[in-house]
Amino acid sequence: MIGVNVTGYGVNYLKQTMTKEKLSWRSFADAGPIGQGLIASQWNLSATPTFYVLDPKGVIRYKWLGSPGAKAIDTALDKLIKEAEGNGKIPTPRREPGRASSR
Repeated sequence: MIGVNVTGYGVNYLKQTMTKEKLSWRSFADAGPIGQGLIASQWNLSATPTFYVLDPKGVIRYKWLGSPGAKAIDTALDKLIKEAEGNGKIPTPRREPGRASSR
């Protein structure tokens, strides 16, 4: 999980908030006018909070404006994890009968 603070308060405020709220994930302060900093502009943020779930290739698979709730996020993550596990398995090499391995 990554957080991006787009409120314009800056790094010090973000650090204080992270300590107070005991946030354990990496967060960035998006400098600039509220919601118009470099990160907000590049990700086309139109509301906060905005939640994105990316697949292992970095492709946005889910996006929610506002909090979708824990169940929706868990469902999306479970689906992507199952896809990654299914595609990420290394197949066992097949040997032809009677042929020695080249290893």
